[in-house]
Formats: sequence, C-alpha cells, structure tokens
Amino acid sequence: MTENYIELIETIGQGEFCSRFAELQKQIDEFLVTAGYVSSTAESGCAECNDRILYHLLLDYYSDIQRLKSFHGIEYPKTDKNIAYLSYWILRRKPIQIDNSVEKDKDIFINERFVCYMITYECLLQKQKNSGSIKLDAQSAMEYDKYVDLLLYFLKYREYSAQMIELLIETFKIGIVFGEIT
Repeated sequence: MTENYIELIETIGQGEFCSRFAELQKQIDEFLVTAGYVSSTAESGCAECNDRILYHLLLDYYSDIQRLKSFHGIEYPKTDKNIAYLSYWILRRKPIQIDNSVEKDKDIFINERFVCYMITYECLLQKQKNSGSIKLDAQSAMEYDKYVDLLLYFLKYREYSAQMIELLIETFKIGIVFGEIT
C-alpha cells in the first residue's frame, strides 16, 4: 500500500474504514441472496464479492471524498454524493465476480445490477421518509420498473461519472416528490 493510502486511512480512521468495508460487504451479500446468486443457506453460489477489489475501491472512494471535503471545505458530503461516488467506484472496480456456472447474459452485468439496487433502495428510503410508506400502486410500480430498466441500461452501456450518477439519484428523488404532489 502506498504512503498516500496509509495517510488516507489515518485521516478517515481505521475503524471508519473497516466499518464501511463490513457494511458494504454485507450489502453485497444481501443483494446476492436476494437476487438469487447465492442461497441463504449456502456458503457459496455462482457469484461472490472479491474482498481485495472491494478494499481498493473503498480506498479510491475515500480518496475522492476526502478531495471533495477539502476542496469545498465541508465536513460531511451529502448522502447522494456519497452514494454516487461509491457507485462510480463499484462500476469501475467491479468487486462482484461471477463464475462459469452463470448461464444468463444479464448476469455479466452483476455490478451494474448491484449499483441499481443500491441507488433505488436509497431513493425509496427517501420516499418512505417523505410519505411514511414505500408501497407503490400498480401504475407507480410500472413506472418504477421502467425507471430501473432505464437506469440499468444507462449503467451498462453509457459513459458515466460520479457527477452523472449523483444527478441520476437527484432526478429519481425529485420524481418521487412530484409523484406525491400530483
């Protein structure tokens, strides 16, 4: 590990780094079970999180966040910005790896699927905070599914940056607000 990363971990704190690592690892494991890549009773499946890659993506993420904090003179970036930068590095580093037993082409994009899951989960939590519920009627569920498909398409085939992902998150949340007004 380079001196810059040692200094970075000292700045954010080893406890903070380890906590975030464990939290993200748990989120990925829950996603893998929910999406059917790993059974909840089995130790293995057709996909797993590569801890080494996860470690390096968190170093990259924290490095970006520290630069943002320093540049803007802030202590805590907005949640959307944190999610966007984390999503960006997940998409760049691809910590979730699949094995050869995967038969569906959609599974090649497992990291994009995880980021989509992570983004929409966070946005739906915002809806729950605003309205006290995340239940969707049939029409809203169809619109939500269309948005998820569009988001997944974007993450798979378009160029993206952390800033673009942040804008995607903001637009999703504003869509929730306007959906509640009408």
